[in-house]
Order: sequence, then structure tokens, then C-alpha cells
Amino acid sequence: MYHKKRLAYKIVLVLFIFLQFQYLFLPFSSSFTLPGTSLTVDLSKLSLINPPIIDSAGLSSASATLSNPRLSFHGQVNATIPAGGSIGVVKSSGNNGDLDTRNLFPNDSIVIDSNSAIQVATVSPDLQTFTIKSGLVSQALADTYMTVAQQGTMTVHFYTSAPIPANGSIKISVPAPSSGGNDSKPDTGASISSNGFDTNTMTNANMTCPNGFTAGTFTTGTGGAPHTYTCNYGAASLPAGANLTVVIGNTSKYLINPAPLYTGHTRGLADIYTIAAGTYSTANGGGSLVEDVEAKIAPVEGVLVTATVDETLSFTIAGLAGGTRCNMLSTVTTTATSVPWGVVNSSYSAGRNNAAQQITITTNAASGYNVYAEENDQMGKDGAVCTGAAPSAGEYTFGTSSCIRDYFNATTSHMVATDWGTSPGSSYGFGYALENQNNTDARFVYSSGGSFMAKQFADQEASEDKYGTNADLMYNTGPVSGSSVYVCYRINLIGTQPAGYYFNSLKYTAVAKF
Repeated sequence: MYHKKRLAYKIVLVLFIFLQFQYLFLPFSSSFTLPGTSLTVDLSKLSLINPPIIDSAGLSSASATLSNPRLSFHGQVNATIPAGGSIGVVKSSGNNGDLDTRNLFPNDSIVIDSNSAIQVATVSPDLQTFTIKSGLVSQALADTYMTVAQQGTMTVHFYTSAPIPANGSIKISVPAPSSGGNDSKPDTGASISSNGFDTNTMTNANMTCPNGFTAGTFTTGTGGAPHTYTCNYGAASLPAGANLTVVIGNTSKYLINPAPLYTGHTRGLADIYTIAAGTYSTANGGGSLVEDVEAKIAPVEGVLVTATVDETLSFTIAGLAGGTRCNMLSTVTTTATSVPWGVVNSSYSAGRNNAAQQITITTNAASGYNVYAEENDQMGKDGAVCTGAAPSAGEYTFGTSSCIRDYFNATTSHMVATDWGTSPGSSYGFGYALENQNNTDARFVYSSGGSFMAKQFADQEASEDKYGTNADLMYNTGPVSGSSVYVCYRINLIGTQPAGYYFNSLKYTAVAKF
């Protein structure tokens, strides 16, 4: 043990002395064996004056991203679609990236056979059938292709670890299909090596080079060779550590993503493609390679998120306790189904002769709604028929019947409001005014143009149209939530109105416009 330790100490001492005086051993081109051992020392590896050259680290922090990472659609027509037809079925067999509609979404622009692109309208749950928004101009024969090109830009980013020489360049290599890589149609293949991006007839004008670089050559790949894009630098060299970005495609021409592979592809699992970036000693990717790097890019199917929202319409009529509505203080309590005036006479009292209900509507109808109202007849004594829209004589005689007429003042109708005043005076009958409670959906309001602007209700017996112009009580041109108005009823009687029990019925109709 003692002798082994002494030997180790000797070896360490020899190496220490050698390193202190290594300048005496230039050029360190040979090796020697330590005395008394079998250890061989390579002098060139120990030189502190002339250390060995280590290879460059290459381009770093490389990434490649797609502005639209969705795979394109590539399928075949299952059965001939006639001209004017709008229903298509995807063929479920063959060398196609898509054998069903899982990669086909509503609003996708699909090219079917020789027809121009038409937007997809719906995709059936059967995963084979779809409809388009307009009929085909010309028939699409069975087994012809249908494609949806998913387009976007590709951004390649990297840092340099070595200078780019004067008049040097960058070259980006993008996977290309075996054929048809520049026909503006998405491609498919059996494997990554035979599939790739379509350049969509772009030129170098459709790429963006880093500052200080100009677009060089663009070459379409064929026969398994990649597409190449180059950016050329100027007369001076570019120091190491440059942060460089190249964008392929722009709003004039986008790069078209590949469709899924037709063998070995799993839905939802990305097909991985390799993008190569390199710097070169001369223009257009010529001369010698300075350094390079590879980045991965992973287009995948999109996720179609769907939900069907029910058409909704909620309409309520609510009774109200006495209170002030339409600027009238009432003591009458109404219910959702009745307006019980009780005993009234020709002596008008705001508290006794005014009442109110509240109507409220909620709907998600895109084009809004209208609320209409209609009375079955004017208020007949014991329910007698009040023939016609106006009395045949006086204020209450309708043929052989006695009725409480509808409010009338010069031009009043179920479509035109007139001012009934704070006190109705000699304007007799039954009518209504409106006040907005929530939102501003009332067709008219009591205070617009007078102190109590009022209308009649449309009279069904007199064939008055409840859907006439401005006959509605509420309206909106879009969806609403909780729009509400007060319907302020008023009754005013002439002193000679025959005694008795008078009544009619009102019907409210809410119409949503989906």
C-alpha cells in the first residue's frame, strides 16, 4: 500500500512540473509514457498555450411555428354529386388523408373536383356526409378529389454562434411532397418523407428576411427534395450571436399545410415534420455550410367545438298593487289574469279609474320580438256583443247592446295614440298607456306628446288588425333580457252609462323573430 501511494505522488509531481514548463515542449505534437508506469500522455491535449480546437455549437434556440397549425383536408367523392347538388359524402377508402369528416368543419372552403371553393354548411353526425352553402356549378364525379387548404405563414427563428461571412446567406429547407408541391392544393402521402407543404405558387416576394438580408432564390422541391428559401446578406460579415427570423408566406400567398398521412396517422396526433435552417458562406445557400440546425413542426387536426343553443322566449304578465304608474296614483290591485275595477261610476277618480299590470319578455331571438294585444270585443253589458268599432248612437249604444266603448279622442285608434290628459274629461271609454320599467322597448310612452298618451286595444269583433303598423305594445330588433313595461289601464264613464256588469277579455301575444 505504501509503495502504491508513493507512485501516485510521483505521477502527480511529474505532471505538475511538466505543466509549469510546457513551453519547453512545443509544439506538443508527440506523446510519452510516464516512467515506471504504463500511462501514456498526449501532450497536445495538455497545452494551455495552444489548446485543441472544439467544434462550433451550431445554430441555437431554433424554433419553427405555423400561424395556422391545422392539417389540411384531402378526401375523395364517394358518389357523383350532380350540378346544383349540395350534399356530399366522403369516400371511406383509398389513399386519402381523410376517409371521414372528422377534419372537415362548417365554414371550411372546400374544393370539390373542378368547382371553385364553396363553404361547408353542416357536417353530419354520421361522419361521412356534409352539406355546402350553395350548389355545385358542375357535377363532381365519383372518386374525384375534394380538398380544404389550411393556409398560413411559417416562422423560423434561431441564433447564430458563428459569424455569417460577407455575401453569405441563410437557407431554410421545408418538407415537400413527392409531387404536386406547388399546385395550390394540399397533399398527402404514405409517410412523412413523401409528404409536405404546398408552396401555393409563391415566389421570394412572399417571404420576409431578417433586417439586413434580402430575399434570394426560392426553389420548389420535387422527388423528395425539400422546398428551399434563401436570404442573402450584404458586403460585410454578420457577427455571431445574431437573433434571426425568417417568415415564409404573407397575405398575398400563404403556405399550404399538408393533409394527414394516409397510412399510420392517428386522429388528434400531430404529424411531425423537420425544418432545416443553415448559414452559408456565399449567396443563395451556396459555398460551404457555416452552421445549421433542425426544428420540428407539428400540424394536427383542429378541434370542432359545437353547442346548440335552444331558442328561448319567456313572457310574463304580472299583477300589481296600487301605486303610481304612468304618473297616475292608483288604488286598484290587479292580478296576472284580471283587472278588477270593482264598482265605478261617472265620477272620475284617478285612484279608482286607473290600474296597471307589468309585462316582461326575455328572448335570444337574433332579430328581436314584438308584443301584440287584442281584445275580443269592447266591454259589453253582461258580455253582450258590441257590434262595430264605434257606438251606433251616443257613447254606449251598439245596436241593441250597451257597452263601455273603447277610448276615442279625434284620431285615437289601436295604432295611433292621443292625449287623454291628466283628467279625461268628456273623453269616455276604456284604453291604455305605457311606461318603460326596464329597457326602452315600449312602442310609445304616456309622456311622449302629452300627459297621458293612450290607445285603444285592437278589437277582434271589429276585425281590427293587432299586427297593424305601430299596433304592438313592445318591440326590439335584437335579443333582450328582462325588457319590461307597465300597461296602464284607464276607464272613464259618461253619467248616463246603464248600470250593470261589463266585461271583455284581453289576449297578449309575444312573437320572437329567430
